[in-house]
Amino acid sequence: MMAIALAHVVEATLYAVGFWLGDTALGLGSFKSESELDWMDHFYFSLVNFTTLGRGDLTPTGHLRFMAGIEALQGFLLITASGSFLFQVMRGSVPLSRRRP
Repeated sequence: MMAIALAHVVEATLYAVGFWLGDTALGLGSFKSESELDWMDHFYFSLVNFTTLGRGDLTPTGHLRFMAGIEALQGFLLITASGSFLFQVMRGSVPLSRRRP
């Protein structure tokens, strides 16, 4: 279970790097915010977006909006797949096995 949680944090971190690069270096867009954003703000937005929580305190603009949509979709699919996998393990079946229970 910890490996799955760590994998999701790594995935959100990769998106945070993309948001940070798109905001600071590549000029793909920015974020509507009351203050200047640092690395942790980009990471926070990525985690909130990946889990599809959608707090709304940071709003991407420009092409970063498209990236945010892709991240939310991917996060939804991966978290759902992880939940299904864990449910199968707790039920006693062997996920990803060719042998039928």
